[in-house]
Amino acid sequence: MKAHLNRAGQALMHYFDSVPDRVLARKWLVWLLVIGITAFAIAGLGRIRFDMTIEGWFADDDPTIVSMDAFRARFGSDDHLYIVYRAKDGDVFSAQSLAAARALRRDLTERMLQADAHSPLKRIVKITTLDNAPVLKVEDDALVSRNLVPPKIPDGKEELLAIARTAHSQRSLPQQYFSRDHRYGGILVETNFGAIPVDFEARASQSMGTGAGKLDMDSLSMAYDGKAQAGRVKFQPTDLGQYLDFINAVKVTLAKPEFASRFDFHPVGNPASTEYNMQMLQEMGALYMAMLAIMVAVLWFLFRSFSGVLWPALTVVLGAVWTIGIASWLGVTFTAFLILTVAMILVVGIADSIHILSGYEYFRNQGQDHRTALRSSYHSSANACFLTAVTSAVGMLSVLFTPIVPIQVFGATTAAGIFVTFLFSIFALPAMVDLWWARRRPAAQGDRPRKGAALAGLAGRFVPNVGVLVQRALTHVFPFVLKYRYPIAVFWAVVLAICVVGMAQLRIDTDARSMFPREAKIRGDMDIADRTMLGSQSLKVYFDLGQEYALHDPYVLNRIDALQRTIETRYQKYVVRTLSLVDVAKSSYKALNEDRPDMYVVPPTRAALANTFFMFDNSNPSERRKMVSDDYSKAHIDVALRNGGSYEYTRVFQAMQRDIDAATADLKKRYPDAKASVTGLFTLMMQGSDYLSWTSLSEFFWSIVTISVILLLIFGSLKAGIVSVAANAVPVMLTFGLMGLFGVPLDFNTVLIAPIVLGMAVDDTIHFISHYRHEVARDGDMHRALRDTLREAGQAVTYTAMILALGLGVLALSSSPGNANVGIYGALAVLVGWLCELLLTPSVILILGLKFEGKHEPAAGPAHELAA
Repeated sequence: MKAHLNRAGQALMHYFDSVPDRVLARKWLVWLLVIGITAFAIAGLGRIRFDMTIEGWFADDDPTIVSMDAFRARFGSDDHLYIVYRAKDGDVFSAQSLAAARALRRDLTERMLQADAHSPLKRIVKITTLDNAPVLKVEDDALVSRNLVPPKIPDGKEELLAIARTAHSQRSLPQQYFSRDHRYGGILVETNFGAIPVDFEARASQSMGTGAGKLDMDSLSMAYDGKAQAGRVKFQPTDLGQYLDFINAVKVTLAKPEFASRFDFHPVGNPASTEYNMQMLQEMGALYMAMLAIMVAVLWFLFRSFSGVLWPALTVVLGAVWTIGIASWLGVTFTAFLILTVAMILVVGIADSIHILSGYEYFRNQGQDHRTALRSSYHSSANACFLTAVTSAVGMLSVLFTPIVPIQVFGATTAAGIFVTFLFSIFALPAMVDLWWARRRPAAQGDRPRKGAALAGLAGRFVPNVGVLVQRALTHVFPFVLKYRYPIAVFWAVVLAICVVGMAQLRIDTDARSMFPREAKIRGDMDIADRTMLGSQSLKVYFDLGQEYALHDPYVLNRIDALQRTIETRYQKYVVRTLSLVDVAKSSYKALNEDRPDMYVVPPTRAALANTFFMFDNSNPSERRKMVSDDYSKAHIDVALRNGGSYEYTRVFQAMQRDIDAATADLKKRYPDAKASVTGLFTLMMQGSDYLSWTSLSEFFWSIVTISVILLLIFGSLKAGIVSVAANAVPVMLTFGLMGLFGVPLDFNTVLIAPIVLGMAVDDTIHFISHYRHEVARDGDMHRALRDTLREAGQAVTYTAMILALGLGVLALSSSPGNANVGIYGALAVLVGWLCELLLTPSVILILGLKFEGKHEPAAGPAHELAA
């Protein structure tokens, strides 16, 4: 096995040695291919698709999504805008506040009705405020639903107090439309976000073609209800742009002086948070441009020429464009993780360019001609670049085993991008360097300075020669390591032990509120909704009894009622209120029985319950359809929640599911096909975030194992495997350990530090050990080999660390705590990895006596050295 790998490695190295000559012999064809593929990829960018929804995290056949689709097919969207408002006169029940709330509702409704078919306001299904909140009453022995506030708003104090008392007597109104102290009110703007079937247009056309009339959202919902539904209904995703257009259209009404003078508004929900998500995306775009600018600056420090800046930057930029453009042509849908894909392409691709171009620069200054210098550089670095591309891509592909779809896309596109950028670096760089390379060299006496050299000399007066400074520093590293190799190893062992303690304290937690900037208004709005009203989050408990009119059975309703009481009492820290068909049945039965308090119960017989539902359906059919299917086989419990993190809520959901399972087990005694499940957008986000963090962390450790095995096979040495594991694992483990010690949670942003840093650690380790193996094979002298490796590979490793640490450090300026943590701890991990390569790796090599036993190669002279 080892012999086969060695032969394969030698064959690969010989092939890469010949690449520059092959490319330069066909350089015009290479340029035509680069231009053609780039044009094709740029055209693909116009087809790019984004899915920023929570539903997009899950596979189409995931049980959670299937349950969500079933709920929406019968009851419509649960993705609404909830506007909490503070009455500036201190009382939402004052005549002025009630009048303003009514006028606001009418203004928004009229704008929706008058808007064209493509207006974002057409997403509104219903608007409910204190003014039109439904109240059940009995008139002429019939149950009717009336608005809480009469058509003419009374001015008298007693009449207004009577309205407030009626509102308090309704279970569904307090904290939904007014706070207990009357200072805050609520406006529920129900929408059809996420509830428009993918075949809605086809069904509408078919309906009109058969003379059935226009198929609107209400009739469509009824058509899907009960047994009329044939198979599963799938729904169109909602992108950020639709949310943003909607909230901006709503804010036109909220900003009108007649409403802004009466109320302070605090909207919550997906539409309300989208504008902040868009701001963060724009901010991240600016920060990544700053990252690229820093990379350009460091490249200037390294090569001190415009060509030395242009070609590496062009390599990684075009690598990203090719990856995204071709993926868009293939129909790949991207998420916010695309930014991290671009970051990975930048950081891995820039390292390959630096290794190849710095080698070429050195060999030219050693007197080699253009083609010989290219061959020498490729002989020194191309094979290691190939190995880093393979191992980094394997590390990225390890996340494909997670069921979270955006992470699968992130892993696949990042792996493809790393390899595309490698191919670009190997097969396009020779043509680029052949076209233009402003090489640094001392000018002979009397030579007329070139323009580029003059500019470089001018810059040199103000900018220190970083290469010289780095080389001076690197000459002191080996003596230090040789003298203190055991203390260095012990120090890192102690650090690693502390990290293990810190990792044990690391908490997997994603909090929707903490995703936003600390000064963002949405955070305060969510706090107000949690503190004074129904909360900023919600979930649904979806019941399918599997039998028609099962919900006419008092036993079923009493069991659901008991479950509601359990949820409200056992989880009162999180649950504000529950509401279901049971509450409607009890309220209706009470109203039909002279409003006696003792009649606020589930009707005792099936006949009485069926009659109660019949009366309620006649009084308010639209409300009935939102709570129970036409055949009374399916219903749901609305659970209003305060905001919290996934660490808490995943455990709450697990415990809540056990209570639901117990209730379902009782129902199965009469209805064997009964089933129930928790669903809703908040449930998806909490479960998805927690599962994402855990599975990503797990897959990261598996990727370490996989990459270590690959490196073990490549280097053919157990000792080399130990060295590579130490160099690769320590940076990320230390970072996560510090996060645990400082109480920084691991969320779906910070968990992606691991693959980024692991990719760079693998890159540095392969280049370092490859250089060392080549050097020690010359004469078996470990000390000389390590000294030369630290001087040669250490420079590229140092420059790579500078680029990445400064580049990722820019993200620390993000206003989003999650993104800022990626910058802070990502940069820290890069610096730790750099120290590991310069200190820990050579110390472990010396302690283990790693020599890669075999025949010594003849000394190759300066051609195998890298320059300052």
